[in-house]
Amino acid sequence: TGIVVAKTRLTPEKIELVAERFRALAEPARLHIMNALRDGELTVGDLVEVTGFGTANVSKHLQLLHAAGFVSRRKEGLY
Repeated sequence: TGIVVAKTRLTPEKIELVAERFRALAEPARLHIMNALRDGELTVGDLVEVTGFGTANVSKHLQLLHAAGFVSRRKEGLY
């Protein structure tokens, strides 16, 4: 059995994008948040309740996850 490698070469820009996404997922708190979001969207307040993290902490991690393209935002009223 051999190892198969993709034939397409990654550009330096794509390599940096992949590394950025791995860095975003390297923090256990962000993985916990991503796991909580698996079943559907939640408010920051819901995530605070589910994860036990503080509001500022959840918001900080969501901002990074959003910048890395893992989550999107949607505003509805005050939420």
